[in-house]
Amino acid sequence: MIISRCTDISERTMGDEYLLGIDIGTSGSSGVIVDSDLTVVASDSVTHDVHAPNPGWVEHDADEVWWHDFRVLSDRLLSAAGIDAGDVAGVGVSTLHAAMLPVDGDGDPLGRAVLYGVDTRSTEEIEILNDRIGEERIYDVAGNALTFQSVGPKILWYKRNEPRKFERTERIVDATGYLVYRLTGNYTMDNAIAGYFHPLYNLSEVAWDDGMFDEVGIPRDLLPDTRWSTEIAGHVTAEAAAATGLAEGTPVIVGTGDAIASLISVGATRGGESIFMYGTTGVIFTTLDEEHRPEGLWALPHCLEGKYIAAGGMATSGAVLRWFRDELAAEERAADEDAYELLDRQAAEVDPGSEGLVLLPYFSGERTPMNDEAARGTITGLTLSHTKAHLYRAILEGIGYGFRHHLEAMRETGVPIRTVRAIGGGARSPLWRQIVSDVTGVTQEYVSDPIGSPLGGAYLAGLGTGVFDDLAPLEASIEVADRTEPDHDTRAIYDEYYDVYRDLYPQTKASMHRLAELGNR
Repeated sequence: MIISRCTDISERTMGDEYLLGIDIGTSGSSGVIVDSDLTVVASDSVTHDVHAPNPGWVEHDADEVWWHDFRVLSDRLLSAAGIDAGDVAGVGVSTLHAAMLPVDGDGDPLGRAVLYGVDTRSTEEIEILNDRIGEERIYDVAGNALTFQSVGPKILWYKRNEPRKFERTERIVDATGYLVYRLTGNYTMDNAIAGYFHPLYNLSEVAWDDGMFDEVGIPRDLLPDTRWSTEIAGHVTAEAAAATGLAEGTPVIVGTGDAIASLISVGATRGGESIFMYGTTGVIFTTLDEEHRPEGLWALPHCLEGKYIAAGGMATSGAVLRWFRDELAAEERAADEDAYELLDRQAAEVDPGSEGLVLLPYFSGERTPMNDEAARGTITGLTLSHTKAHLYRAILEGIGYGFRHHLEAMRETGVPIRTVRAIGGGARSPLWRQIVSDVTGVTQEYVSDPIGSPLGGAYLAGLGTGVFDDLAPLEASIEVADRTEPDHDTRAIYDEYYDVYRDLYPQTKASMHRLAELGNR
């Protein structure tokens, strides 16, 4: 689906500078062109699917998804905006993070990209590296324990399982780095994304750790040098210009990850400012003014030099809603109205707690804070009186409990959380935002015209090309359209259901693992 918006060309003046931001996500991509006043000139979005060829494997075809979506969006955005490609002052890319893509000497992918923590194929490699290097040393260097979010074990998996392809591998890149390469011919990697390549990245040094490459058994030159997101990675080549509609020579910045670009887009750039990202996966990211290592979560460099991030992410959130819509809501999908809006209205008629239902949204294992690839989704409390509306509300509530679990884990490890802004496609739902605020007890700010990651990428491009000197123009442009306050009476109800939510995982973990084993046979 393509959604375009453009202003009247007659309102613009000659010589305006424009910035292009494009974000590639797990199940969709979006883009925006803004002018130097941060007025949105055009915005588009497209959807795509993932490949799941084996249990625990989640992949993207880098050319059919990443490069295809970038080319489509770039061309359509330029057409919708009605501007000359030469007026684009800079390009900023953000993507799902962190993917692992091997390419050969010609820069061509040697297979599909292995995605972030939703892909859980590297169980054995995590064990190998923990035994070989030691968990304490890994944590000392990387600032993180090895989990399925870690890219290092996935590279080792590739080496062990695809030895012939590994021998032909010239570089291993992430999604942002691949698109930057297609645009400029240069290999780069953002420091924030490199922070997921544990145990190869030294968090305190903000650089690759040469000793870790030796211990993992991976040549250092397989990975690009790391840089800051706003640095100029290169310029659009003639070949890329022909493919995208951009002008040859247009500056392209290093770029960053989607959730980090979302932090930028809503101005959550000071210590303690956080986002709840309602996407295919649900994540909470918090900007920090100094390095901090929250146990069980993720510690990363920020895309802005001198800052850091504490973060965590569920394996699924919006993905469960999409599953429900596609598999169980045929009537709503056939209606003239948006299926999610119809389902929301039905769920709003159900009392908090869904009349005795609790859902664990572990439909693709679970990332933080449990880091359990064999966790499985459960719906507990079903009776014959429950309806489709009860089930849908239970999903919204279950993901709300997941946000609360992360919020508590952050606070328990000393992460300061002062403000929370809601971002992502799911945040457009007032019902879902209200449920999450009621469950967590947190006020969520929702900005007007929440474009998200593409705007963050475009603004970073503006910083890199000198269109902007600092973050002040972005901060001045942000307006909070709504504040979702928790209802304390409803919070008291959810407190009891949350206790059940937290009890269910340890009580059913052994059965989950057994079912995962049986299902994978």
